[in-house]
Amino acid sequence: MSMRTRVVALTTAVLLGAGGLALAPAAVAAPPPYHGIDGKDAVTDDWQDEEDLGVDDHTESNATALWQTVLWADGAQWEDEDGDSHTFKKNQIDGVFGPETESATQWWQQNFSLSENDGVVSDQSWRSAQSRLSPGTRGTVTYNGAHKANFKRVGVKYRVRLQGTGTFRNAYYDTLG
Repeated sequence: MSMRTRVVALTTAVLLGAGGLALAPAAVAAPPPYHGIDGKDAVTDDWQDEEDLGVDDHTESNATALWQTVLWADGAQWEDEDGDSHTFKKNQIDGVFGPETESATQWWQQNFSLSENDGVVSDQSWRSAQSRLSPGTRGTVTYNGAHKANFKRVGVKYRVRLQGTGTFRNAYYDTLG
């Protein structure tokens, strides 16, 4: 084989090899870990290890909307600046943990005789609420309060419906909508 043929063959092999590398599929990045209400256990054990919710924790999130659904389902009351009480309405499920949600959470904590009644949803509140969960059909989970509220559980992910959106959304701690 002549020197010229060897150079052409070597150059061709290098170019084909480089082209092959360029055409090789890129490594698929792992999806980010799920940062939301977790449904990996039995329905009655789902919420015992959730993160805190409050005016300082996950203030605007779908996880907050899930908690607001609990407040609505239990007929929670919130107090305005004048001291007047109001029932937490379904149209207040907006995923924003503001003063009305904080006040309704305090009412809820007092109503269920929790020692923590500071308006922050922590372990004690989550455990109390999960005791009212029951499995439904086709991935639904029902919260049994004065009103029944349904959530969806797909795999380990809880889904909640925000008022006005019409669709279920993953109950992420760091996403609203």
